Amino acid sequence: MKRILSLIGLLCVLAAISIGQEPQSESWRRQPPAPTPMKPLKLPSQIETRLSNGLTTILVEDHRSPIVTIQIAIRVGDADDPPGIPGLAEATAHLLTEGAGARTSEQLAREVESLGGQLSSASNADFTQAGVSVLSESVDKMMDIAGDVLLRPTFPEDEVALYKGNRVQSLTVQRQDPSFLASEGFDKILFGAHPYAISSPTPESIAALDRAKIEAFYKSRYTPEGGVLVIVGDFDPDKIAAKARSIFESWKAPAATASKFPAPPERTTRQIYLVDRPGSEQADIRIGNLAARRSVPDFDALRVANTILGAGTSSRLFLNVREQKGYTYDVSSIVAALVQYGAFFGSTETRTEAALPAIKEVLAEFERMRNQKVSAEELTGAKNFLNGNFSLRLSTQGGVAGQIVETYMFGLGKDFIQNHRASIEAVTDDQVQQAARKYITPDRAAIVVVGDAAKLKKQLETLGPVEMADAQAKPGSK
Repeated sequence: MKRILSLIGLLCVLAAISIGQEPQSESWRRQPPAPTPMKPLKLPSQIETRLSNGLTTILVEDHRSPIVTIQIAIRVGDADDPPGIPGLAEATAHLLTEGAGARTSEQLAREVESLGGQLSSASNADFTQAGVSVLSESVDKMMDIAGDVLLRPTFPEDEVALYKGNRVQSLTVQRQDPSFLASEGFDKILFGAHPYAISSPTPESIAALDRAKIEAFYKSRYTPEGGVLVIVGDFDPDKIAAKARSIFESWKAPAATASKFPAPPERTTRQIYLVDRPGSEQADIRIGNLAARRSVPDFDALRVANTILGAGTSSRLFLNVREQKGYTYDVSSIVAALVQYGAFFGSTETRTEAALPAIKEVLAEFERMRNQKVSAEELTGAKNFLNGNFSLRLSTQGGVAGQIVETYMFGLGKDFIQNHRASIEAVTDDQVQQAARKYITPDRAAIVVVGDAAKLKKQLETLGPVEMADAQAKPGSK
């Protein structure tokens, strides 16, 4: 009897489904949960001091795990490369950890490993950053290592030679990637004579590097003045502050010098640049313009606009160009904000025959972003996405340290982290449209396409004049 009753119940469920009625117990599956109110952001207090040599130290206690993370940033980056030697700042930053004090590269690596720690250094366009992470019980020893790396790098000849060989090989691989060529070309065309235009060294500039140049660059440009030392983790603040002073207050160097760079070119019309890659089956595309530097007041509104337009699989570009039209596997838009200038651009890779319609759709979405207000659903989704990612970043020591470094180096203000989510939440649809009209300018966009010119040039000429460029985006003939 029980078996018969169960069968009857199943048949009733199937019958309900067949006539479009869902069982009451399953209706919740079609209703996404309502978002909960944003919880207050509770951050540990920061202890900020300034050493006599101009280095700012920021301590953030976090006793959830027995680990300490340290990040140090100084105001010298790839944009500060001397004329004709692109890649010098990058090489100097990389080689900091390849021999320091009395330790060779191998000894450094072995000692860091024996402490269960991590050590890294790298440069970006605007600043150089070194970082360590280690168990709390070994933080004093790791800080001594960090002090040697920042204050007493040795730049051994054999490590310089090894770096040069490896960098040439990696550059060779990069230059075989059409996406790299498109990004390199876009930067060059957008920023012109400004150093932000240079996204990589050349084989010639790498070959010209030597220990003397690297050491001279270090001695003249690496200075604590204006830099920041961030320590996050499980520590005694008095003890670690004293340790930091004992190591880094002895760092004496020339005063920081402000680099003076030429302004990027002003673009008044749309221009297409075609980088010939014979035989390529696809076209790699970048479409964009100069935009906001990181510290402008309306940057949050621009980020919300960009999130709606091209960040993720629910963005307008993705749903149109990929899902509806099928022109590409992936498409996105990006806001690249630096200290002095920024860039906004759309990015995609398409089949050669789909390049022109894909570009038209991207431009159309740019225009729609400017001319129509976003929906309430889009606005809420973008805010949730940005604030969710921000909160996730702050869930780790490295994320907290990195965010503090960026806040300091970009000049965002001491209250930025605490107030950022509320600032995003306060963005209105009017502000989104205003930011889009100000920073997304398709009528003055640079369009860079890497692909087979024999198949692409006539297509692209229907959009406007096409200027040929070589693989490093140097303008050529029309």
